[in-house]
Amino acid sequence: MLIGLSVLSFSYRCGLLGQGTSRAVSRPLDVEDMVALATRAGLQSIEIPLRLLPDLSPNRLHALRERLSLCGLTPVADSDVVDVEVLRAHIPAAAMLGARVLRVLISPVLEGYRRSFTDNWSAHLAEITDRLRAVIDLAAEHNVILAVENHQDATSADLSAICTAVDSPYIGVCFDAVNCLIVGETPYTAFERLGPLIRNVHLADYETYPTPHGWRLVRCALGEGDLDIRHIFNLIEQYTPEVTCQIELVSHSARHVRILDDDWWQGYPPCDVREVLPALRLFAQTMRLRDDDWRTPWERGAGEEQICLYEDQQYAASIAYLRAIGVLPRL
Repeated sequence: MLIGLSVLSFSYRCGLLGQGTSRAVSRPLDVEDMVALATRAGLQSIEIPLRLLPDLSPNRLHALRERLSLCGLTPVADSDVVDVEVLRAHIPAAAMLGARVLRVLISPVLEGYRRSFTDNWSAHLAEITDRLRAVIDLAAEHNVILAVENHQDATSADLSAICTAVDSPYIGVCFDAVNCLIVGETPYTAFERLGPLIRNVHLADYETYPTPHGWRLVRCALGEGDLDIRHIFNLIEQYTPEVTCQIELVSHSARHVRILDDDWWQGYPPCDVREVLPALRLFAQTMRLRDDDWRTPWERGAGEEQICLYEDQQYAASIAYLRAIGVLPRL
């Protein structure tokens, strides 16, 4: 497997978090800075949102492709919620960048709360599937795989149904282990269901804090939280050993999964409670208390220096953990 860095791990330092407000970082990092961070850590891949590039001109993309090649970094490109016109621009751009995988999303839904977005999730999935069919020939022409992410919205059944319906080697899955829990699945079961379809993996960890409505998931460095990351790597070796795996420590806002509320379940089809019990058991294993301070520096209103340090320390600790368990070579 190729271990890499998702640029979104530095969503604050790249200028995305707080953009357009008085809390935005004063000197945002650019893609060249992120390439340097990945290279110095000895990583082998990098995931880049295309919207972070100043433009998608062939000259800029080819120059970045050469830079990544010199640094030994395999690129993965990011688009956004599936949009036919956007993908008609992003698929060729990903190819010019040298990316074989272009990550896409199904919806803007967060925290698994589908009801706030649509009262007919099945119809939405059908619409997304039609949009993917409309660009799959273009993806094949440019040898780019569209990897649909479980972005706090989709279950393994949703992703499997999309891939089956599109029925192309140029459709696959971008798998985020933490996001599985946000829709009531364990990452281990979901990985086993999706294994052969997975084309990119987001590596994250989380700390769990109970609430009257469910649980809050709070970002932390790899190896410092509640996820069994060694188990995830065992599954990767079993099902898709050559996949790219990106360190992605994204959200500075805790994700409140209100899985104990009736309203939350209105966005899902009926299911046997035994299907959800494994995820509930994982949540319940936490020893943290409701009164524990779960807030990140961003949520506490901290200043720029502290938030930057928070991102830097979690990235450094994640690299150290991956070296300690033998996934990354020791320097």
